[in-house]
Parts: sequence; structure tokens; C-alpha cells
Amino acid sequence: MTFSAAGGCRLLLSVVSLALWFSISTQAGESITVAGVEHRNADWTDICREGLIYKTESGEYVTLPWDSATPAQISGARAKMPQAFDNALYDAHYVKGTVFQVKPEGAIIQVEIPEEHKAVGYKEGAKILESGLVIVKDLPTTIPQGEGAEIEFVAHKRGTFTYDLGIAVKEIPLLTFARPLWAIEREWKNQEGQAMHARLIAVKDNKGMFEKGGKRFIYDLSQLDPDGQKLAAEIAE
Repeated sequence: MTFSAAGGCRLLLSVVSLALWFSISTQAGESITVAGVEHRNADWTDICREGLIYKTESGEYVTLPWDSATPAQISGARAKMPQAFDNALYDAHYVKGTVFQVKPEGAIIQVEIPEEHKAVGYKEGAKILESGLVIVKDLPTTIPQGEGAEIEFVAHKRGTFTYDLGIAVKEIPLLTFARPLWAIEREWKNQEGQAMHARLIAVKDNKGMFEKGGKRFIYDLSQLDPDGQKLAAEIAE
């Protein structure tokens, strides 16, 4: 049996293409170590406030802490899910469901948890809210408002709302599209009237951790003026 030159080239190209396809389709995931346990062929799935979420070969989800992740892993995740980092940083919540009722205080949403996200618990850095009902007080007009409308959004939790179901009273999560107070850079003044612009990101006892220009520092909150102390107390709640 003989082959022509053209036939041989076509055969060679077919073999190379098949080998390339096979290598891509069977490409292994990453090898990561979480809490001293090595996970081979782990696939990066999402992120959360604590780190990068991976799905292991056994099907479980593990979180690789930020301080254990490489710059390449972090930049790769940021390139694929840029909005996820803000969602995780600002403790955003993902909600999918239908409008159950519209009240003066906001829209009551019946939550439906997508099957593909039940196990991981996050979608693009936002924690999946599993409560049956939630209320959103500032739903944008660009999102369907009518009862029965399907709805999907990312918002921030601001405590709870007392909802009277008629047969029972229930405390449900209260959501807002506004970022949390601590996520906003603002002007702070001390007792002498001197001002600084920074974000108050954490409060412990009477000390506050501020962030400005990517740098963090501790400040005695008792040195703030009365308005600043009041706002710091609200952020601490």
C-alpha cells in the first residue's frame, strides 16, 4: 500500500489535530494545598472574601486563602471575573427569584437558589442568599418591578425587615443596592477640625482601621468629632 504526499500530509494533520484536541480536553487542573491537604487537578470556580474557591476531583469545594494564592492565580481570577472582587470585598449578596409583593418599603422577593450554585455558595464573588424571602428597598427601575416578574441582582444586606405574612410575622433580610458605609471613602474630622479622606473598614473597641491610598492605619475613634464618632458607631454595627 502506498500513500501520496498530499494524503500523507492530510493524515499527519489529522493525527496532530486529534492529539491536540485530546490534550486540551484532558488538561489537568491546578495542584493546590489547603489546610495542609494537597488537592490535584482542582478547578478554580469562584471567589469569596476569604480567597479563591476551587472544586476538587472528589467534587467538594475548598477555599485557597488569599495569602496562599500566587499572583498568577489572583490575576487570572481577576481577568475572568473582574466584578467578583468588589462583590467579595463589599460582602455582596446574589439573589435570583420572583417578585412576590411590592410594598411602600420595597419589593419582597421570593428567592430561588440555582442548582448549579447551591454547593459552592457564591456567584462571581457574591454570596448566594438562601433565605426564602427578602426585601429590597431601592430596586432600580431598570429591573422588573411587577409582582410575578423574574428577577436577578446583586445587592448588600442591611439588617432585617419585619414582614407580616398575615398568618405570621417573619424577620427577612433587608437588602439595598447602596454599598455599605465602610466601603465609602469620606471626610473625617478630629476634635480640632483637621480633616482626612479615608475609608473606615473595621472597628474594634474604640479603635478604627482606616484605609487610604491602599495603606491601612489605626486611629483612636475618640479623637474624632461628634459626627465622626456617630458614623463610626453606625459602621461598627
